[in-house]
Amino acid sequence: MSGVDHAPRRAPGAALRGAPLRVAVLVSATGSNLRTLLDMARRAPDMVDVPLVVAHGPHAPAVEVARSAGVETWVGDYDEKCGRRSEAAAAGRIADYEARAREWHDRLDERIEAWERVNGRIDLVVLAYHRLIQGNLLARYRHRMVNVHPADLTVLTPDNRRMYVGTNPVAQALADGRRATRTSCFFVTEGIDTGPIICMGPQTPVCADETAKSQELRQKAMSDRPALRWAVERLAEGRISVSTRTHRDGSHAVMLDGQELQFGGQSLAAHEDRREDRP
Repeated sequence: MSGVDHAPRRAPGAALRGAPLRVAVLVSATGSNLRTLLDMARRAPDMVDVPLVVAHGPHAPAVEVARSAGVETWVGDYDEKCGRRSEAAAAGRIADYEARAREWHDRLDERIEAWERVNGRIDLVVLAYHRLIQGNLLARYRHRMVNVHPADLTVLTPDNRRMYVGTNPVAQALADGRRATRTSCFFVTEGIDTGPIICMGPQTPVCADETAKSQELRQKAMSDRPALRWAVERLAEGRISVSTRTHRDGSHAVMLDGQELQFGGQSLAAHEDRREDRP
């Protein structure tokens, strides 16, 4: 028999009673996922609020997206303080890098916790973020931190490890001859793209002469956006929890309205999320 391991600490339907899900967004890149969340907050302020954005460094275009929307925005110095994981690995100093990264995120956790004491609780952290999080920040937001990953995380190796993880999953999928790519939205755990999968965005067909960059750009609109919208809406409604039962890859099953979803969570079809096109 399965049970509930942990659920976001919100009463079911809380957002519908006028208490929006308060979302902090950690950003590193273009701001595509941030725009999705800001659009949700604009269209449904009783469901979603985005009061805080954190960037790992000053050069992400998402910083300007946040500031233009009037959201409180913190710009960090991660690369200056921690360096890059790839360079540390090449130098055989990965343990030193991970210690610095953990310390950096622990300090960020302290700052967010202090902000919450003044401004109220953050319910959910959404990552549009190209840095691995470990330590106190991850622990405090256990099953309240989600990531949007541009790959089908249900594709497994023969020994049941997720195949398309890490920084270049779209390029890897194209190299493997995949005819479509799709986005996975999942709860973040300590591993690299290993957490419980909430939902899978619609398939994005691979066109002739597609490049990894062009495929990923199309996937942002066709798959990232619907996946993130669906996950955040269900979390705002208090309908998502995590089971004690595990799938064959070791990840915990996600539950919707108390019922376990299949491996990969909710599978979204292309026609299931068109509300962003409505006035």
